[in-house]
Amino acid sequence: MTADVHSAKNETGGNASAQPASQTDVDSKVADYWDEHTDESFHGETYWLANPEINRRNQLMAAGGRDYPSWVNFSVEHFLGKGTLLDQLFKSQPRKPVDCVLSIGCGDGALERHLASINTAKCIEGIDLAPKRIEIAREEARNAGVEDLLHYSVCNVETSDFPSKKYDAIYFNSSLHHMSDLDTILSRCHAALQRGGYLFVNEYIGPNRMAYSDREKEAMQGVFQMIPAKYRISHAEHDRGQVRSHVYFPDPQEVERVDPSEAIHSEEIMDAINRHFHVEEFNFTGGTLLQYMLQDIAGNFRQDDPESIKMLDLIFTIEKNLVDSGDLLPHFAMIIAKR
Repeated sequence: MTADVHSAKNETGGNASAQPASQTDVDSKVADYWDEHTDESFHGETYWLANPEINRRNQLMAAGGRDYPSWVNFSVEHFLGKGTLLDQLFKSQPRKPVDCVLSIGCGDGALERHLASINTAKCIEGIDLAPKRIEIAREEARNAGVEDLLHYSVCNVETSDFPSKKYDAIYFNSSLHHMSDLDTILSRCHAALQRGGYLFVNEYIGPNRMAYSDREKEAMQGVFQMIPAKYRISHAEHDRGQVRSHVYFPDPQEVERVDPSEAIHSEEIMDAINRHFHVEEFNFTGGTLLQYMLQDIAGNFRQDDPESIKMLDLIFTIEKNLVDSGDLLPHFAMIIAKR
């Protein structure tokens, strides 16, 4: 998930003459940031994907329009659950769990618990740079009664090798855009996958450091002005209850200051994946306009207000048409690649 830098002021902060931080210092700052920003930071009425209706559409788009409960079910049941050709033809056997999957940048462990709940694998491993997130993941696994199935460790994926040909699948869930050396990491993932193994990447692939183009900003501001004032009421702490008049865009220098790992090479992710894997599906999942246009106002669009849902329909349609036409680039995608 992208860092919580959307409400930051447009200022660079810090001392321009300061010496560059060492990689160890950067890693420590990143770990500290994500120790503080747990999954709870992305709930409520401010974050676009916390809105149930937006999230439902995002999940559907991630599955390429197929009817699955979530993109996680889609990845498992559509790709890992195929079985033999006879099984596919006659559906004579229930899907069997694969041997082992790995989740990189696991955070609080929600993905792994979901994978466990649908009998994905006999062994599910999760790694993350932030110790507190790993503690939470372990505790939640115990609470869910799946601590014997889920195995967590604090690990810097940028500097650690993986066992060779161990995993049937590797997952990145909004974590690959925090990695600084995409080619090294993806090369290690390739080596760690069994023959025919899958790479599942549910990810932000938009501009590095959220440095949006003039055209992207123009489109966001233009569509934002179409939204009725009652749906532009802010839920943010600093202007709660006020009607927003424009979209607030992040300052790339502030993004880097707050979290040095945030979207460091995000716009290069697709090229890097293509260098190491065969991409079987690329599904745009929305967000090019929605992420910042609906920041802090997403909670105004509710199923009990049909008019707000019609407005949401319009926004999704405009966004999809602009991306499909090539006028705007996709900023979020579900990518399924194979070794």
